[in-house]
Order: sequence, then structure tokens, then C-alpha cells
Amino acid sequence: MTGLTRRGFLHVGLVAAALGLAGCAPVRPRDLVLGCGEPGGSYLQFGELLSAVAADDGGVAVTALATEGSVENLALLDAGRVDLALSLADSAAAASTRADLVAIGRVYQNYLQCIVRSADGMTSLGDLAGRTVSLGASGSGAAATARRLLDAAGLTSGQGAPLTIERPFRDAIDDLERGRIDALFWSGGVPTPQIAELAGRTAIRVLDTTPALPELLRRHPDAYVATTIPPGVYGADAPVPAIGVANLLLAHPDLDDDLARRLVDVLIDDAARLVPPGSLGIQYLTPASLIDTLPVALHPAAERRYRERYG
Repeated sequence: MTGLTRRGFLHVGLVAAALGLAGCAPVRPRDLVLGCGEPGGSYLQFGELLSAVAADDGGVAVTALATEGSVENLALLDAGRVDLALSLADSAAAASTRADLVAIGRVYQNYLQCIVRSADGMTSLGDLAGRTVSLGASGSGAAATARRLLDAAGLTSGQGAPLTIERPFRDAIDDLERGRIDALFWSGGVPTPQIAELAGRTAIRVLDTTPALPELLRRHPDAYVATTIPPGVYGADAPVPAIGVANLLLAHPDLDDDLARRLVDVLIDDAARLVPPGSLGIQYLTPASLIDTLPVALHPAAERRYRERYG
């Protein structure tokens, strides 16, 4: 044989045979990359669960990518560097004015949490005046929401303004425990394990953020809801009023229809397996909440599948 070794000839033959067989077999859907959030947070926990369940039951390969959160995820989705993104609804609403976004579903509700040390005596948002406060990681939805909250509460200018910094979640937890900051904002499920662990070492308090809710809703209708952190979470004796923000699973409109349908089936059929262990409340994957993706419209194929499944 000239110009081609026997091993090379056999390799070419095997490749040709494989290609021939592939023409007769179903084409495996391409892998999807999902922009999630910081290690230890609800986004990455949910993304890892979705990756496992989608591979097992949905026939979809999803890779959960650790990021700084909503704002970064939306930028990655807009740049085509991820196929799916988790985002707070308020961050998605701001991004939808400059990018084509559709939703696969509303996957759960975040609780906006403002954590302080009990020993410092802070009991209200007004007590943050002059304090050092971590808003969240740069590029996170938590930081964007916290800025809106402080602005709505009149705490962004003058003598009533706290000193705000942006710290990754794990660093902010450590900073609060060591007294380097006075408060941290976090947006996630409850209880968040790292905050619960902190509460086991240092007495903490969750501040009631709802006094700012009416002004928040005036400025950003439909983005926020009143909710409650149950008693017992982080050692609290009574329920704590809180602000809830919906989390959306987002994509571009050109996401393959079959993939969108498969993802909807996973969200419906495997809802129980997609809830991180220890999560409380009613924030996850109910039939009524899945389709409530405002202010972002559903992917057309996802909407059709919900109608087929729910009637």
C-alpha cells in the first residue's frame, strides 16, 4: 500500500463506518453550558442538580459553570459563551432591554438577606448608616438588587449612606465574622448553608428589608414580592419579613426547540430532585410558578410544552 499505512487504512475505514452508522442513529444533542453562581450558593447547587438530572432523565448534557452570578451570566449569554443562564428577574428585566432573552421557566425564588452580627445591635436598615456593608460579588444579581434596595431606602447619599464594597460570598462571610465589615447582603434560598454555619459560631440577625419594598415596587413593578424567612432559620425565634426575587432559567430565542422541550420536561418531572437539600419555603418549581417568568417571555417551544403538559 502506498501513501497510507495499513493502520491508517483501518482507521479511515472505522471512521467511515462510524459515520455511516451515525447517519442511521439519532443525533445526540450538543452539550449546553449553564451560567450559575458562586460556590456555596443556590445557583451553583441548582445547576449541578440540573446537570445530573437532565443527563439521567432528559437526555440533555448540561455543564454547570461557576460564575459571579446574574449580571455575569447575562453578559456571558449575550456574548454566546453560555447557552443557558440563571438570573434574578430584576437583573433579567434590565438586560432584556438590550438583549434577546427568553425563559425556559421560573425555577425558584430567592430571599434577599441582609445579615448582621447580633452583638452590634443593628435591628433595621437605617442602622446601616455609616457602616461597612458588602453588597455581594461584583457581577452578581445580589449586588444589583442590594443597590436598588439601599437607594429605595434613602441610604445611598449623605450622612445616611453606608460604605459599600463588593465581596465574594465566602469572603464576605469571613469578613463579617472577623469584624472587617458590619453587614452583608446575599440573595439565595433559605437556609443558605454557609450563613447557617456562621450562625452556629456567631450570633447573627437578618434585618427586615420590607420597609423599602413599596418604593422598590413603585420603581420596578412586578420584580419583587413580600415573603417571610421561617422561624428557626439562623437561630431566629420569629419569622423575618423579607423581599423575594424570582429566579429565571434563560436562553436565547434560537435555542433548539427540542432542547427547550426536554428541559421543560425535566423541570416538571424531576422537580423534587432539583431542590437543594435543606431548603425551606415554597420557592421551588411548582406548576403555577414555573410559567410565571415575567418580565421575560417564555421560549415559544417551552410555552407550547407547558400547554401540552398542563392543558
